[in-house]
Amino acid sequence: MEMKTNRAVITAAEPTGSILQEQGVELDHVLPDYYPDVCKLVKCFITPTILNKAVNGDRLSYELRADVRILYCSEDSHILQCVTQSLHFSRTAELPSGESMTAEICPVTDYVNCRAVSRRRLDVRGAVTIRIKTSAVRQQEALADIFEKSMQLRRIPVQYPAKRLQCVQSIIVSEELELGTSKPPVLHVVRCDARPVEQSQKFVSGKLMVQGSLQIQLLYACEKDGDGSLEPMTFRIPYSQLLEPEGLEEQDCCRVHCTVVSCDLKPVTDAGGEVRLLRCEAELRAECSAVRTASELLLCDAFSTEHPCTCRSMELLTCGTPLPFSEMLVCNTKLPCTDGELDCVYDAWCEVKNLTTATEAAEICISGMLCCYVLVRESSGMPRLLEKEEPFEHRFACAELGEQDVLETNAFAENCTYNLSGAAEVSLKAELRMEGTVTHCQPVQVLSDVEVQEETTHPRDLALKLYFGRADEAVWDIAKRCHTCMEAIMEENDLTQDTLPKDGMLLIPIVAEGGCYEGHLQ
Repeated sequence: MEMKTNRAVITAAEPTGSILQEQGVELDHVLPDYYPDVCKLVKCFITPTILNKAVNGDRLSYELRADVRILYCSEDSHILQCVTQSLHFSRTAELPSGESMTAEICPVTDYVNCRAVSRRRLDVRGAVTIRIKTSAVRQQEALADIFEKSMQLRRIPVQYPAKRLQCVQSIIVSEELELGTSKPPVLHVVRCDARPVEQSQKFVSGKLMVQGSLQIQLLYACEKDGDGSLEPMTFRIPYSQLLEPEGLEEQDCCRVHCTVVSCDLKPVTDAGGEVRLLRCEAELRAECSAVRTASELLLCDAFSTEHPCTCRSMELLTCGTPLPFSEMLVCNTKLPCTDGELDCVYDAWCEVKNLTTATEAAEICISGMLCCYVLVRESSGMPRLLEKEEPFEHRFACAELGEQDVLETNAFAENCTYNLSGAAEVSLKAELRMEGTVTHCQPVQVLSDVEVQEETTHPRDLALKLYFGRADEAVWDIAKRCHTCMEAIMEENDLTQDTLPKDGMLLIPIVAEGGCYEGHLQ
């Protein structure tokens, strides 16, 4: 039987899994002539950054930059030297097949080893693990209405992302930073950590205004009291940028994630001939994701009062609006120096690695490893790096968590404070910021098609049936078994809700041909 129907096209973003890739990092570095010879290696770091990415069908291509930073000391100086080198890699990955694929990339340093082959030559071996989370945006057709008098229809509201908008723009930050007269002049920069803070966004005439500050925490080498020393500094540089996702509307749910692509600090001589200025050239990548949600009433069940029919169902994954969260965790630890006494602490910082997120009951559990670094000066005047890895775990309540909810989490050390708790021990306090979004996803069963057997009809030898119902039994299920309409049963028995309040006998009127109900039986 051919019936006139109305169908709705529903889009859903479904996670399709994750891909792990490993990129080896190898560097055979010969020191330039203006660097002193290597006497003692202090530490080697590798900082990976994704410069760009592109999805073409089922293939992902991206460019990875690995910044290598080597800290060492020379034989006749206590000044900490810093050697930097950037390596670039172009990679591809095969994605699962889908109608429209998206990919999120997160590079993490796996390990790094450095050795001095000679006083002028350094050999670095390491690896970066690239985690790729993939999602597919699929479109499915579901029944929204059937225009046939004898058909009884049951509907449920379904919320889904009707439209997704994305755009990526660069934010260039350029500023001259002044040290001030109380600080010693700069010899060279040893460490530079930059991240966006205090970010806000506002819809302006079809565009999104993003504002924030770039916080720069740096450590530079200098001479103080005739000896090598290190000075920490913190700066904040404001930035703003108009993002232009095509077709953006004010009611769209927008999320902007800013990452630092590069931050270069170059010492500059001031008017007095001293190096008390730093020229900062930074690039941020702002990724804007906007979701426009819509709601449809879709059929979840149907039957005919005249003919037998067969319903075919399908599963839809409904997704709500991403809900942001932000949590703080304070971690305390001690870093001992087992083979000497400490004179002072230059700087301390923390990095988060092996971050995992899990859901348990109505809680979100975030755990990982906190890598703590404290740069100190030994009693001999030589700089030294103390290191320690400390596991952490944080749980917090989140209502209505489901197994298929999508979590996006990021964690970083927002602040680190320290003090010398003894002649050979440093106490460290780190404030971890954990932020992200929870997108509630729930599978629902809806109808994809209904087939009516027109050549067969239900028998109509009765105008009234008696039925003994049980408490909490659905009136719809009773009507479906008796080939009548739910409204007729509710009206005939003065029911005000769609489930039975108690056990009892019901009058089941049989609807007239064509699916009509004539009112109370006489």
